[in-house]
Amino acid sequence: MATSSLQQKGDTKFCVVCCVALIGVGFIEVDSKLYCEKDYEKHVAPACKKCNGKITGERVSAMEMIFHPECFTCSQCGVSIGAGSFHVEAGQFYCQKDWQARFQTKCFGCQFPVEPGDRWIEAMSHNWHSECFNCATCQVNLEGASFYKRNGKPSYKMHSGPGRRF
Repeated sequence: MATSSLQQKGDTKFCVVCCVALIGVGFIEVDSKLYCEKDYEKHVAPACKKCNGKITGERVSAMEMIFHPECFTCSQCGVSIGAGSFHVEAGQFYCQKDWQARFQTKCFGCQFPVEPGDRWIEAMSHNWHSECFNCATCQVNLEGASFYKRNGKPSYKMHSGPGRRF
């Protein structure tokens, strides 16, 4: 760590708060000021947004808030997200798995997520991958074609019968 000449006499460094010599003890430098570990925790260490305890070790920063890694948890399942990937919805943090289950658009045909960059369409009040929007009878792709809704599924116009045309 870098040292500050204002808190040093010879080779000895001192805590800016209690003036203890920082020989053989841990210290932290903040804004060119040296603190013994005790005074750092008492006067300088940030508080965890969840538990309000002082953070002296590893920390997670998210949405301008600071957490202990174990306190940074998914608001759905409660599992620690730690330094892993996460999503934010309405100010709440979610692990990847729970965010996908709650918020990610899924294809009505295959039930897999519609990912950014995928070609997809909205039809019959559902989202579909373009390649999944097929006639339920003959599997002809219906993207851009006229179709009917039969038994809740898309049907090619040649299979018309009782149903609703789209």
